[in-house]
Amino acid sequence: MPVWEIAKSNLKHNMILSVGMSVAILLITPILFGAANLDREWAAIPLERLVSLVGIALLTPVFLPEESREIDDLVSSKYVEKNLIYLIRIATAMFLVTGFVGVFALYMRMRSCDVTGLLFAGTVADAVFLGGLGMVGASCSGSTVMGYMAAFVCYGINCGAGTKLGRFYLFSMCVSEFSPKIWLFLTGILLILASLTVERIKASPCG
Repeated sequence: MPVWEIAKSNLKHNMILSVGMSVAILLITPILFGAANLDREWAAIPLERLVSLVGIALLTPVFLPEESREIDDLVSSKYVEKNLIYLIRIATAMFLVTGFVGVFALYMRMRSCDVTGLLFAGTVADAVFLGGLGMVGASCSGSTVMGYMAAFVCYGINCGAGTKLGRFYLFSMCVSEFSPKIWLFLTGILLILASLTVERIKASPCG
């Protein structure tokens, strides 16, 4: 199966804007929050508040190309199953999410911030949750814009409700709580699987 070819084509034709948005997020984070000489709790702030948004940028538009009827018909006519194409896009996005978060975490460590493996993993968990929520929103509505809105509404609720959200509080590392990240990551994976299920149902003859 031409997995590598599909991944390269996806990066070249479908992810340029998403990668550009992610780079912009990383570049603006030190300006808005600072990224030098931070202890663990303060180092969590730029990671959770801004760097985690790369998940929205990279995962939400997974189904965007098929929103065009012409492209959807073209993809459906190929001998490679559409779900495989989606899985490759998701894997590529997850790889980039991990890479972008890792690069920024390394940058913070080089600037004397107390960034640990837990902070890195927790930020990835936030990114996967937000991205998964965006994917479900996009899949259910048939609009990537609605997917972005769903993810950002959730982000806004977290900014307002704070720790009242318990296990689903996105910014828990700022208060030295790491267990919510497990729930966020697992829920994010379930949301991604749910979005794939919705797409399969929509593609079925009775969908």
